[in-house]
Parts: sequence; C-alpha cells; structure tokens
Amino acid sequence: MAGIVLPSVGAPILSRQLTGNPPMDMLGEIVPHHFSAGYIVLSYLVSFIGCWTTLKLLHRRTSHRGYYNWYLLLAAAVSMGAVAIWAMHYVGNQAIRMLDGEQGFQIQYNAGYTGGSFFLPICVVSIAFYLLSLSEQVDVLRIAVVGILTGAAVCGMHYLGQGGIANYHVSYSWPYILGSAFIAVTAATVALGVFFYLKQKWTNNWWKRALCAALLATSVSGMHWVATVGTIYRWRPQARKASGLGRRGTVVIVLCLALGCCVALITFAVLGQRVKTRSAHQAQQVVLASVIFNPEGKLLVTPEGTIPSRKIAKTYLEDTYNEIFDIDHPVFSWMYRASHHWSGVVDLIPRMKTHLRATRGSSIWLDETTSSRTAVNAEEDQTDFQTTFKELFCVAASELAESTQEPLERLGVLFESIMYTGTVDRLRKKMISSKALKNDGLSKAERGQLNSPFGRGQLLFLVRQASRQDTMRLQAAGFDFAALTNIVPSLAHSMEVSTAELSIQLHQIQRSLSSEPMLEPGVHLASYVLRPKFHGRWDVLVNKEHRNLLPSVHLTPSSLSTWQTDIIKELDNLTVSECYLYLQERKSHAANREEVFLAELDDAISSLAGQIDHALFQEARFLARPFSVPCLTSDSSRNRQRATVLMFRVIADAHYRSPANGRFEFGSSRLFRAQQHVYPRSPDHGVFARQVHLEFAGLAEAKAPTSLTSGQSTPRRHSSLSAASAASPMASSVGHREQGPQPRKSQTSIRDARSLSKNPAWRHKVHGFFGGIHVQREVSVDINEVQDPSETGGDVELGLYGAQSEASVAPTDIDTFADELMFLMMEERRQQFVKHQSSL
Repeated sequence: MAGIVLPSVGAPILSRQLTGNPPMDMLGEIVPHHFSAGYIVLSYLVSFIGCWTTLKLLHRRTSHRGYYNWYLLLAAAVSMGAVAIWAMHYVGNQAIRMLDGEQGFQIQYNAGYTGGSFFLPICVVSIAFYLLSLSEQVDVLRIAVVGILTGAAVCGMHYLGQGGIANYHVSYSWPYILGSAFIAVTAATVALGVFFYLKQKWTNNWWKRALCAALLATSVSGMHWVATVGTIYRWRPQARKASGLGRRGTVVIVLCLALGCCVALITFAVLGQRVKTRSAHQAQQVVLASVIFNPEGKLLVTPEGTIPSRKIAKTYLEDTYNEIFDIDHPVFSWMYRASHHWSGVVDLIPRMKTHLRATRGSSIWLDETTSSRTAVNAEEDQTDFQTTFKELFCVAASELAESTQEPLERLGVLFESIMYTGTVDRLRKKMISSKALKNDGLSKAERGQLNSPFGRGQLLFLVRQASRQDTMRLQAAGFDFAALTNIVPSLAHSMEVSTAELSIQLHQIQRSLSSEPMLEPGVHLASYVLRPKFHGRWDVLVNKEHRNLLPSVHLTPSSLSTWQTDIIKELDNLTVSECYLYLQERKSHAANREEVFLAELDDAISSLAGQIDHALFQEARFLARPFSVPCLTSDSSRNRQRATVLMFRVIADAHYRSPANGRFEFGSSRLFRAQQHVYPRSPDHGVFARQVHLEFAGLAEAKAPTSLTSGQSTPRRHSSLSAASAASPMASSVGHREQGPQPRKSQTSIRDARSLSKNPAWRHKVHGFFGGIHVQREVSVDINEVQDPSETGGDVELGLYGAQSEASVAPTDIDTFADELMFLMMEERRQQFVKHQSSL
C-alpha cells in the first residue's frame, strides 16, 4: 500500500547501471525520475478539451428535470470526470520517465484501482452539477460547495489512481498535498463561479467559456503536477497484478476519449453556426415566433439563446403595389382569429400539408432570383396566395407547437403587431447597395421587385403566459427562460433589428399578457374615433396596451334603468358642447338621483375629453343607443356577462396624430372588428370554425374549379364557398362599406358555385370531411339594378354597379358593436355624400 511519509535525507538512491529485469535486492530503494515536456503539454490539452466540452454541455442544461437534461448532466459528468480528470492523470503519468526510461522500471497499474479511479470523479462531479442545477439563481454558498466537490473529485481520483501503482511504493509530502488540494478547490470554484454567473446573464459566448475551461483545466493539471512533484517512488516487486496496459495502450484510450470530446465540440459548433445562418435567413423572411413568459417575467429561449420560430414564407406576394401585408390586411385578421380558436383549425392541418406539397413549385412560391412572383407554370392566374399563406401560417404554427412539445391549442394567440426584421443589416449595407445599384443601372421597381420601406423580413408573434407547471415542463424539454435585459441584445443581433426596438416590442407583449383585456361589468362611456388611411382603409383610436379596447370611462351604475335611458335619449346626436349645456340645464331642476347621474355623466365626458384631445373631441357626437359588449366574468360563472357602452363617435382628419399622453394610438379598424369576436366562450368561434372548414375541406382530396365566372375570368381563384367571408368576417356587409366605391369589376355569377355544390363528387368530398352530416344556412339574394344610389336602401356599391344573382353563403358572424358602429358611420358618410351631390 502507498503511504503518506516524508522521505528521509539518507534514503537509498538507486544509482547502479541496470539492464533487463531489476534484481530483488533493490527493494525499498528510491528510483530517480524525470518528466517529458511533450506529455505534460498533451495532458493539459486533454484536460482543457474535457473541461470545454463539460462547460458547453452545462450551458445547454435548462433544469434538473427531464430526460434531455439528465442526458446532458451525465454527458457533462463523463466529460469532466473521464476526460478532464482521469485521462489527464494517466497522460500526465506517462510523462514520468523512471530511471531514464529503463524498460523494466516504468510505472504499471492495477486494474481494480484504475477502474475505480475512472468512476469516482464521474460520480462526484455528477452530484456537484446536480446540486448546482436545483435553482436558477447562482449564489456564493452553492458555488463554494460545487467547487469543493469538484476539487475533491480531482484529488480523490489522483490519489486513488496513484494507489493503483503495482510496482512502486509511493510516499507524499504533506505541504505538497495541501498545496495541490488548495489549487484544485480554488481554481475549480473560481472557474465554475464565473461560468455560471455568465450563463445566468446570457453573456457566456465561446471565448469566455474557453477562458473558464482553461482555468478549470488549470485546477486539474495544477493539482496533479504539484502532487506529483512531492511524490517519491520506491521500488518493490509486483505484489499486485498489473493491468497489462502499457504506455501506448493508455495513450490510445485517452486519445479516443479526447477525440469524442472534440467531435462533440465540433458538433456544437456546427449546430451553432446553423442557428446563426438560419437566423440571418429568417431576418429576410416572414417568420412566426413563439413568445412565452413565465410568472417571473422571463422569456422562453432555446439553448442557443434564440426565440423558437418557424418560417411561414419567404415573403408575402402582393397582387399590386398598393397591397401591403400588415395588421390591416384581411389575411392577418383571419390568422388572428384562427390563433384564438386553434381547435377549429387543428384537424385541417394534415390536409393543408398535403396540399402544400402538391402545389410545391407553382407560382405561389417565391422566385429565388427576383424575390417576386414569376410564371413558373401556366396556372399562375388561378393561384390563390391568400389561401396558401393561411395554410403556411397554420403549418408553421403546427411545427412550432411540435418543437416546443406543446399541443397547438396551447401555443398562444397572434399578437396585434408585425415587427420588421433585417432593418439593421440594411442600414449597414446601405452604402454597398447604393454602389451596386449605380453599377447595375436598374432599380428594384424596374426589375419587378417590391421594396418594403421598413425591413426585408416580417416577424409575427404567438404569445402566451406560462404557468409554473408549464415553465417546469418546458425547461424539462430543453428550453430555458431568460430575463429580457440579458437576452434582448443577442436576440436583436440575430434578428438584425435595433435592441431598443426589440425591447419595446417584448415589453409591450409582456404588459399585454399581465391583465385581461376586457371591460369590467357595468356601464361605460367610450369614444369611437375613426381616421381615414390610404386605399380606403380606416384606423380607430384604441388602448395602446390592449388594442381591443376603446378610450372609455367606467360609470357607477351596474346597468341603465328606464329613467336613465330616457335622459340618454335626449343627448342623441348632440355634440360634446351641446351635451354640456343640456346636462347643466337639466341639473338645475333635476331630482336628487337624476342630479347625481347627470353630474357623473358630466365628469365622465370631461375625463374622456382629457384622454383624447379636447379639440377633436368637441366635434364628436353622442349616440344614444347603448351597445352590449362582452366583459370580464369569473371563472366559475358559466353565463356570459355583458357590459353596457355609451358612445361618442367622430371622424378625425387623415393627418391627425395619436394623443400625446401615450395611452392611446390608432390601430387597424379591420383588426379591431376581428378582436371583438374572440373573447372567451364567444359563439363566433364556432361560426369561424365552420367557415374555415368550408374553405379548406376539399383541398387535398379534390381540385377546386379553376374559374367560377361567366364571362371574363378573375385573375385569382378563391374558395368556392367562403373566400370573401373567410378573408374578413364582415366582408359581405361592413368590409365594402368601409372602403367606399370601388372600380367596376367583371360580373361574377355565383350560380356556378351553387351548381358545383350539387355535384355529387364535390359534395362527397365536402360531406366526407364533416362525417357525412353538414348543415349550413342558405340565403338567396335577388338584387335588381338600381341607377340612383339614393333610391336604394342597400349597399351603395351594389346600387352603383348593378347585379342580379343568387348566392349560397357560408355561416356569418354575429355583428358586434364595432361592426354596427362602422356601418352606422359609413352610412352617415354616404348620406352626406349623396346630400352634397344633390345640392350641386
């Protein structure tokens, strides 16, 4: 057995010239030795590679739960214990040249001790790394415990391995023992403490991890060589059987272990580069990302420090230069509603995937060289890219749910904003692009390419708030949560956007998830402010944090009584100043309860004027009709409660800006109307699901007709039953009224669509999808040609153009207060236009 003794000065030193096997009379003599510099360097490199691999594996760990994290823990323990410690020890011992390299005097090992020294550090560092992963917070006490355990693993392995020397009795010096232990514990504690601190801050890039690995390898190598210098070797016959593993065999085993670590490091480097490359490409594409916050306000990220995302398409292919894909686009409204009712879409996704594979290579796909739609095949004019883009969105969401190991129904809802990416990269390359443009001589418009004024890519967010159980499940699946202040800079760099812009966007998402965006039960006074946009679009003034809410003031009454309703009727169509005068006059001779209600109305109007803008609000007119609006309900309540909203309405100038208080801003009127259909337990979810199934039911099984027109064919093919209604919930009523008169289009007979639905083959495809039973509402519309718009009580566009047809339409949504308000204000605008035309 090896003992810890101090070598005496008069100990015998072997100095005879020997060849062959050593004689027996040499027992107990000290054998001189020296060290080979090459093996010393090699041993440190082996330890460094093992430590670097260990830190890389620990960097990817996200929790102490889940098979993924247990695999990483075991791999990190093997990398540290078997390579950084065990392999380094035996490579280092190869540097010890006994008696100038005499063949019979070299160190030999016992197999049992060698095997035990292999498993000892793996077990100890496993415990140390597990203790460190029990909490996300890095504290000094736990780091100190982990450092002590790691140092103990290094020391324990060294002395256990030394105890396995079969042909020498080894003795040690106490000062060297204490010094080596101090180096092992101190260096390991500092290296691991710095590493986990940087990991918590998400600032541990590769060169910082390399420095930590170098320091950790120093703890292992430093301990080994300090202890080795203080070791004395006395010859003895082999009382224990040696392993028979020679110098060359030991080196081969160690190099194989080190090669495995190198392969792991190369694999991680390749994966990291692929992530960077994919992020750079996605910055130029339309991408769907999952934004999930845990209860502590931290953001879900991948081990590489990116947001889980999937590409929807390379770009949205606009039909005209006037069409822009933004939150006011009907497709965005459709996607917004779909994300609030994934259960109505999920069973269609397999068919969507099949249809997309079948249409791969047609003109709906982006041309690589021109970034525009080109005539790849002869069916370009019959391609409905809006329908295809909806499919791409749903498939991307499905893949995103699979990557996060969540059901699609729990993935989240679409956030009411689109972020433009690739903006920083474009600014950085502006000078290069301008020089290339001069050399080319052709602008993007001349090449037929659309030029976005914001960025080349668009990022859409599916957002949700995760519970603590969800947080633990996602961490067990290999995801991590990071504080925004730590992760935003690296995210902004990968998305090629400014850090400030991304930080504002994520904080806005976080605030929107912190509270329920619905009115409280009771009576509210609100304002509906419209602002015209280009191409017949409209904006509405909404709450900046919750864009489905209007500027409003909560009144005291829980509901309106008959005498309160009578007072409100007296205010119908009055301006704000006229309302003030009426309220002051009515209060002078009102009863007590009326006086209180009148005073509250007066204060509410003043408060509402302060929220918006006094000058603009003075032009608003009161609408005496109370609107019923969904409101907050308790989770235990099975009945849907409604709030009562009284409304002022006004149309602002096109150049009017949002109020300076920062609480409100103008948003898409189309999206605002869609938002009113997606409150919890809304009956419109079922209507929307039927619309979606009618639109996509026969995609994969039957080819829809290329044209449903009599006469001139339309340039695009829409779904035969509900393309218009799916694009916008109120496209058949409010959507056209909002935009005003449009250029005359070719008349389309929908009678062909009705005859198509009677086709047995087509009916089999649709009915088969719904299990053989499907009920829909059929409405016959007979529209006579009307030349004078003032003589029709219907839609002004139909009156101007004239049409006579009958149609079978899909189920339609229940009109919300936003739909009714839009129709009312467009009707008032139409009447003013007709009155103005009559006076000319």
